[in-house]
Amino acid sequence: MLRVYRFLNLLSLDVAFGAALTTLFFSKLLQAPVRYYGVVALGLTVWIIYTIDRLMDVRQLKQAAISERHKFHQNNYKVLSVAVGLAIVVVCILAVFIRPSVLIGGLVLAPLIAVYLLLQKKLPIKELAVAVMYTVGVLLPAWPGRWNLLLQEAAMITQLFFIALTNLLLFAWFETAVDQAMGQHSLATRLGKQVVARWIFVLVSCGLVFSLPYAVFVSPAGWIIFTMWLGLAFIYKFHNYFGRAERYRLWGDAIFYLPAIGLFMKH
Repeated sequence: MLRVYRFLNLLSLDVAFGAALTTLFFSKLLQAPVRYYGVVALGLTVWIIYTIDRLMDVRQLKQAAISERHKFHQNNYKVLSVAVGLAIVVVCILAVFIRPSVLIGGLVLAPLIAVYLLLQKKLPIKELAVAVMYTVGVLLPAWPGRWNLLLQEAAMITQLFFIALTNLLLFAWFETAVDQAMGQHSLATRLGKQVVARWIFVLVSCGLVFSLPYAVFVSPAGWIIFTMWLGLAFIYKFHNYFGRAERYRLWGDAIFYLPAIGLFMKH
């Protein structure tokens, strides 16, 4: 079972599934009508972006990849390229059935994603750009149609962004040596592991301190966010254990399954 999940993780399918669950959670929170075409399109789009990102990484390598994830994409470059093409076609077909307001948002976001993929190597803070795109992308199918409803959950949305950012910084922190060896760039390779470690500590600490009283006094849905922060804190604290065999990837991506619990909660 673990082998199957690791395979799904290498494919980034677990990330896509986590994004879909998070969208459904926020759809319920924002009382937005759910069209599952939009949720499926989001999941596929997340997978497309992550896969293209990896394929672009390995295409520029002049030697064998070091990380397991990059090795997988390097060895299966042609198959994954075809799969991405087919996924793009499916997303275009699904777009016909998506709510007009969501479709417009997607069309606005698409050029920004394209610019990111083209300029990712030159972006000084790649993780920030990805966190913004992930948060906006997840919220698109959950768009309630009214800004006042969106603003009511501003605290939850802001925390989702910081969780996504911290998750990306945590991965970059773990992968500093590998990224340097392969010529890949991240905030950790630019500023150093110690600086990024301090940022992670501050973000996780602030997240826990804010999300706990929010869950207790404001909304039970806040417990989902608090648990996600707790998961990141656990990975960071026990980094020696999670650093082996890329366990941080498996568990770091898995925290985005936690919003599924919120689908059964009363808000």
